[in-house]
Amino acid sequence: MGASIDADTVTRAVRDMFKDKAEFLPSADIIIDEVCKFYNIENEALRGQGRTKDTSQARQVAMYMIRRMTNLSLKEIGREFENRDHSTVMHSIDRIEKLTKSNPEMAEIIKDINTNVNARYE
Repeated sequence: MGASIDADTVTRAVRDMFKDKAEFLPSADIIIDEVCKFYNIENEALRGQGRTKDTSQARQVAMYMIRRMTNLSLKEIGREFENRDHSTVMHSIDRIEKLTKSNPEMAEIIKDINTNVNARYE
């Protein structure tokens, strides 16, 4: 038979897995900051009500990345953007998901911003 593993070992291993993940969870602020840098727009513009094409897309990218990289709920993400409704956040996430599949440029943008966010933790 294989080696037996006691409950303490399993508990420790599970705790370590979660601890490691928690160390690398960026905040919504850091993700928003990196999206703003990438698109060269102000933090207030990204979080606010501006509807220019660039601002809207940057905001949707930020919502998508916050959902992917943090444990925040749709409602909590909406709060980061002047209390937008969770359905708005869902729409943004769906839109960017579809774009990344159909548009290599969008996939590259997501990858670049992701790299920049992760670089802040190295």
